[in-house]
Amino acid sequence: MSEKKKKKHTLLKAAGVTAVTATAAYAGFGYYVFRNTFDLQHSTLYTGKNGVKRLATGADDRNEWFAHSTRDDDFIDSYDGLKLHALRITNNPESHKWMIILHGIGSYCGGMLNQMYEADFRGFNVLAPDARGCGMSEGQYTSLGWNEHYDLISWINFILSVDAEAQIVLYGINAGAAAVMNATGDYLPQAVKCAVEDGGFTSVKDIVLAGIRKYAKVDGKIFLPSVDLYVKNILHFSMNDVDTIRQLRQSATPTLFMHGSEDDVVPTSMVFDCYYACASEKDLFTAEGAGFSEAQNDPDYYKVMFDFIAKYTA
Repeated sequence: MSEKKKKKHTLLKAAGVTAVTATAAYAGFGYYVFRNTFDLQHSTLYTGKNGVKRLATGADDRNEWFAHSTRDDDFIDSYDGLKLHALRITNNPESHKWMIILHGIGSYCGGMLNQMYEADFRGFNVLAPDARGCGMSEGQYTSLGWNEHYDLISWINFILSVDAEAQIVLYGINAGAAAVMNATGDYLPQAVKCAVEDGGFTSVKDIVLAGIRKYAKVDGKIFLPSVDLYVKNILHFSMNDVDTIRQLRQSATPTLFMHGSEDDVVPTSMVFDCYYACASEKDLFTAEGAGFSEAQNDPDYYKVMFDFIAKYTA
């Protein structure tokens, strides 16, 4: 082989190795993002937050209240065969007012003790589901509110099987809020009177991009096809096909949008995009100075929330 051909062969070989290495790195980064975003069992972001088997109560009056509450563990099967759990608190047996309370990403129903207490205090019965892969619910993966919105609809139907006269309010934070918004874009029974979302995001794709920018410090658009490959194969939908903004444009459920003004995990700009997209009656509350999942610490939070709810429940 001539010297010229040898050099050409070496260059082609080097180019091939570089291409294979680059492809492997691309796929590897895509898997890294998928695992840390969606895999509740192996994510470094959620370790220790999921799989909790008991309710972690709060302090003082919350502990006393919970200890004397009438409560049950309920289970249903999801559309794709997972056993899902919810905590049901019925301290107001004569009331037909119900609030379904959805926790945030990688948490479990026990993280919503304050919200359960506030709802109970105002005469609501409460259903607090564990999202798939969390608490006592089966599963390994979160879908950031997409598959979970189908689970929410199943829980709505469960309440109606328990109380045919139920007036149901939907409430969720971050991923739970995304599930609530997604559900309002589907057909819901008339028993669903209104919804409250706190810290939800505009779409699965948008929050994945925001996470890549925040944690990896790169523009994630080029990596989305790689991440989406895992989403399609494991979660059975494409990030390009699911859109909370589209769901809100189809909504007929009155919705209150709440968000912290300094949220750098779910960018505050997303609440305005969701609010303006919503086709139903709506209102907006931003908690000044509040970061991720901190809006509820605002002194006006529960007054604003339950004043809104009171407009739509008897």
